[in-house]
Amino acid sequence: MSIRRRRKKKAEPSKVSKKLNQMPGALIYTGEQHVENVRLELIQFNQTELRDEHITLDHLAELVKPEFTTWVNVVGLHDISVVQKIGECFNIHNLALEDILNINQRPTFDEYDDHFFIAAKMFRTSEETIISEQFSMIVGNGYIITFQEKEGDIFDGVRGRLRNAKGRIRTRKSDYVAFALLDVIVDHYLGIIEEYGDEINEQEARLLGDFRKDILGDLNLSKKEVNYLRRFARPLRDTVIGFNKSDLPIIDKKTRPFLKDLHDHITNVTETIEVYRETINDNLNTYHTHMTNKLNDVLKVLTIFSVVFIPLTFMAGIYGMNFEHMPELSYEYSYPIFWGAIVIVALGMIYYFKRKNWL
Repeated sequence: MSIRRRRKKKAEPSKVSKKLNQMPGALIYTGEQHVENVRLELIQFNQTELRDEHITLDHLAELVKPEFTTWVNVVGLHDISVVQKIGECFNIHNLALEDILNINQRPTFDEYDDHFFIAAKMFRTSEETIISEQFSMIVGNGYIITFQEKEGDIFDGVRGRLRNAKGRIRTRKSDYVAFALLDVIVDHYLGIIEEYGDEINEQEARLLGDFRKDILGDLNLSKKEVNYLRRFARPLRDTVIGFNKSDLPIIDKKTRPFLKDLHDHITNVTETIEVYRETINDNLNTYHTHMTNKLNDVLKVLTIFSVVFIPLTFMAGIYGMNFEHMPELSYEYSYPIFWGAIVIVALGMIYYFKRKNWL
């Protein structure tokens, strides 16, 4: 089956379309520039020491040390040369670098010889606005490199635990840091979907209480936003499963129980999203039922009026004919009798409808 496409004015090709017909591993950034300059943030730690500072590309080669765990956070993806340089220093697979620059990359877990790659959509709230951005990480032996598009993120809690040596994170390696970051992302998914849940429950109460037509726009908006969140939450669950099942030696056995707990969290997220998605559909059905019932009430009233006036119209039609020999026309009280008959017939039919509970 062929589909006729509408003709549009010729426009500049999108960055996504520029990837068409390119060889696998071609480095093309598909997003927009959100920061003026790419910034590299370093946290290097072990049980007793911590280094926390901004660095330049010149320091990359000397970062990885066996006695430390190194976390480099890259803010800004528009400068492809920076990503390419990082890939050369850490021997990152070119397909992983390609996925890092693709902001439409589906959440995924990919294994390579000595490192693995995780991509996810990161959500955060700012002044009642939900901000989403592509987040990627490369995890190898003793190092983790994270990539984000914009200023600001949701990992201040992880940084605080590292700086203050709280919990077990300073005693673990890069695989545990990767778990901690994913755990924060999943927790924010759950927090956002719970906010949607409050809004959806409020919409349900409005439908059952003070019903108004303008609620349809709110219902459709909630459906669109929950479906958008669902689009990334479901593959993120597969990503966590892949992380948990990976046999790479850089994933410590001590991290496995935490990954199973993370799987429970993301499962809770996906199930909660499905529940609210079904609730939205139920609310939409309730809305359309309300509108159908109102329409039926209107049609019922119009039908009753029509049925009542059919015999009255018949009677008026008979006596509206100008026959010469019509005995009733010469009778003195014909006119009031005619009106009395009309009123009696109309009231009788209305009484009959009420007896039948049609009114």
